[in-house]
Amino acid sequence: MPIVLNAKGQVFRPYAYENEAEFEADVVRLAEQIFGQSSIYIDIKKRVGNDIVTIPDGYVIDVTELDLPKLFVVENEIVSHDPFKHIGIQMLKFVTSFEEAQRPIRTFLMDSIRKQPKMLSKLEAACKQSSSPNVDHYLDRAVYGDFKGLVVIDEARPELYRVLEKINAFDADDDERVFQFDTLYDEFEEGITASEDRTEGKTPEERAGRRLRRAGSDTVIVPAREDGFQETFLGENQWYAIRIGAAMKDKIKYIAAYRIAPLSSVTHIAEVQEIKPYKDTGKYLLTFKGPAQEIKPIGLADSKNKPQGPVYVQREKLLIAKTLEDAMKV
Repeated sequence: MPIVLNAKGQVFRPYAYENEAEFEADVVRLAEQIFGQSSIYIDIKKRVGNDIVTIPDGYVIDVTELDLPKLFVVENEIVSHDPFKHIGIQMLKFVTSFEEAQRPIRTFLMDSIRKQPKMLSKLEAACKQSSSPNVDHYLDRAVYGDFKGLVVIDEARPELYRVLEKINAFDADDDERVFQFDTLYDEFEEGITASEDRTEGKTPEERAGRRLRRAGSDTVIVPAREDGFQETFLGENQWYAIRIGAAMKDKIKYIAAYRIAPLSSVTHIAEVQEIKPYKDTGKYLLTFKGPAQEIKPIGLADSKNKPQGPVYVQREKLLIAKTLEDAMKV
């Protein structure tokens, strides 16, 4: 059984939620951390028109990309309720009824947001920075799109990796609790070892800027050892075991290889053909459309900033960048 130990010797053990209401309360409390500060989480359960067969636990409106607001249907589950079968059934019902129910959903969301000044203020602020003439039009752009669903669950078992976003709770000896979870845009997963990867001391504006960079990215840079680079990236036209945030999967069009020391540079880039789950790891396999293309080496301005995991950038910025840090500027 895994445990977490902090510097003071405090032990945190996995915590089993006794009921779904307790878990949902934590999701609501941590909504900005899970879904991002540029998101609006509406946790009100309510039937929305006769076309909605089941009632979701919540909705997330993501306004990270100001001109591309997105709506996610959220289902909160605990594993003790046999969520694999339940999730499949629930999400299928949401998907099949969503398009016909978009109008009542939109009405429900607007009514709910207008009753919450903080939510309305956040939506209005995003709208003012977009090309939408008013909040109603802005919300329409979020709702009238393809279905997007998120499942938040208290334990990420292998068979669930393909269908869920996860949150794990750890209970401490003195009743304090810490949480481990994945976010929509990998806010806490950046693969830079220096200050770029540290959330402590970052201003809200800096954190928002980093999230916006991810949201506008179309390329993932992966660190690669020379043997793996030659055998897999070049030899098999693929790369695997990559952790990618839920909101990033549809954005990634290219993959670039950062070859670790002594080269310490990005040297090749490939167009991505497919992203699919890699075994039962919660990570992904990326296959290429063709052989990776060599580019001019792009090194680091500071060797302390070597990537330790996936880094998201725009292909156009990467190809003209003098350093990797240049490509990561917002």
